[in-house]
Amino acid sequence: MKYMLLSIALLSTAIARAEAPMSKWLVAQVAKNLGKTQAEIRESVTEKNCNGMIAAMEGCHYVKLVAREIRMNAQYGRLEKRLAEAKDREKLAKTQRAWIAFRYATCEYESRSHEGGRLYGMEESGCNSSMTEERIKTLRDYADCEGDDC
Repeated sequence: MKYMLLSIALLSTAIARAEAPMSKWLVAQVAKNLGKTQAEIRESVTEKNCNGMIAAMEGCHYVKLVAREIRMNAQYGRLEKRLAEAKDREKLAKTQRAWIAFRYATCEYESRSHEGGRLYGMEESGCNSSMTEERIKTLRDYADCEGDDC
């Protein structure tokens, strides 16, 4: 257990350092979404909180997940605006709903060994967060596509 906590702390440190800071717009959106002040959001994602005590780390990971979901929704909206046909927008919506269900099911499965434990929330939000980051890239690629096969 001690080694698992150390591994999580080291992994969180590497992830936190690799991430760009949240923009002012994103901080404002997350604050609005969570009913917190922008200062509270900025504080929750400091290195001290993201790599500190488990409760602070859970908060940090949750704020980052919410930020990613906001970014994902922005990319989704950008892609949706590009689709001229209603049937294509409907297919996109169906795909997104299915992807969200897949993400939750996958992360629930991957977090099962921590269920009921102290690390469950962090494990699940970390999974959701990484899958959401990948979805952001996919939606961005779709929205940026210029060819006939997009």
